[in-house]
Amino acid sequence: MKQTILHENLPIIQVAESHILDLLYADKFAAPMLLTRLSDQIAVVSPDKLDDLSARLLKLGFTPKVVRQDDGR
Repeated sequence: MKQTILHENLPIIQVAESHILDLLYADKFAAPMLLTRLSDQIAVVSPDKLDDLSARLLKLGFTPKVVRQDDGR
């Protein structure tokens, strides 16, 4: 039987245009921080690399908006 798994607090990156994510996957510093591509514009980010990816985006000329969720339990 297949199990359904819900991952809590899994960081993702969502870009406005797919070519930006293509650029990140082609970048030798950013690519290892991306775990899997979910769509043309969305990818899962390694949880321990979120700040590193944010810094890399700034270095590449992008200004990322980081949205952090409060634990509402």
